[in-house]
Amino acid sequence: MTALALLAVAAAMLLVRIGWQGPRGVAPLGWALGTAALIALVVRDGAWGLSVGIVAGMAVALGFVLHAGWTSPVRRARAPREAPAISIPHHRRDLMRRLAVFALSVPVAFAAAQWLAFGVQAAVRGGAALDGDAVVLTLFLQPVIWTALLTVQLTRAQPSQMMAAPLIAAVAGTMLWGAA
Repeated sequence: MTALALLAVAAAMLLVRIGWQGPRGVAPLGWALGTAALIALVVRDGAWGLSVGIVAGMAVALGFVLHAGWTSPVRRARAPREAPAISIPHHRRDLMRRLAVFALSVPVAFAAAQWLAFGVQAAVRGGAALDGDAVVLTLFLQPVIWTALLTVQLTRAQPSQMMAAPLIAAVAGTMLWGAA
């Protein structure tokens, strides 16, 4: 049964490969066959069957990729290189803008994330003594919050627009800390 399901997974990858280069309707049939074979492996052998089935499918797919790479024609001409989009600041105002972006996104956002993490920790503790769960929560939340703040900040066009995210985080941390 397991060997038959593994052969079905290999056949599914073959159908997917044929569907990519030939008739498009064959690829969904391959995915359906592969899914059914993996479900059969899970029912028969559990997580081990799933992992063996996925590894077999990946091996067959890798074989197809290696074959395509081996038989594809060599590309002779290289694409022309483009100049990088980043330019060196030439004016004082450009340098100050970059320093402001750095200051807002690294130390200010870090401090706001830390403050919010401490606020969440205080709210979770609720006035009780410090325990290990609260410390781990803080250590986990701080980088997650900082990443979220950086994501929001670095999608803004001006440094003045970048101030809102850490300000909101700091205010939320203060409110949580005060409520605790």
